[in-house]
Amino acid sequence: MAELASNTISPARERILEAAERVVGDVGAARMTLDGVAQAAGVSKGGLLYHFPSKESLLGALAKRYVESMTDCVEQAKSGTGETDGRDLKACIVGILAQQPRAKIAGMGAALFAAAANDLTLLEVIRERIAQYTRQIESSDVDFARAAVVSLAIDGLMMRESLRISCFTEEQRERVVQQLLQIADEAYR
Repeated sequence: MAELASNTISPARERILEAAERVVGDVGAARMTLDGVAQAAGVSKGGLLYHFPSKESLLGALAKRYVESMTDCVEQAKSGTGETDGRDLKACIVGILAQQPRAKIAGMGAALFAAAANDLTLLEVIRERIAQYTRQIESSDVDFARAAVVSLAIDGLMMRESLRISCFTEEQRERVVQQLLQIADEAYR
């Protein structure tokens, strides 16, 4: 029972993380303060410090939440594709590049990249997830090079959108996504 309790996220912790996402989105990670996050979350600074003893621990939790959010998007897309061939690769395309999570993922991505400029350890959780994904595609029956190209294209598009430097119209972006889905299909032939 104690193990179950340790795996659940308290409502206060969740509120703090949501508030931190908003604050980072508004002022950036470098200018985020614990006082500002506590106020935005409606908790005392002591309450915030109970869950996150430092700004670094809060930013680390945000990085972990970012990876979990992307993983959840992929898992939801995977269950919705109904396909077997190319399912994992297509789920990455649909799950990460879909309209719904796009704004949240892009906003958090920009904030984390900015924070990582001062603290590269924040990228460790992202690096671990990328390494895990690379091992998955390497051990599957997909053409590794094609799958890697799709993965890099997803990363590139996300990076452009996170940094707000993408010049694609919605129609152009959709054509890119459709091309990535086609490449994913071809990777399993």
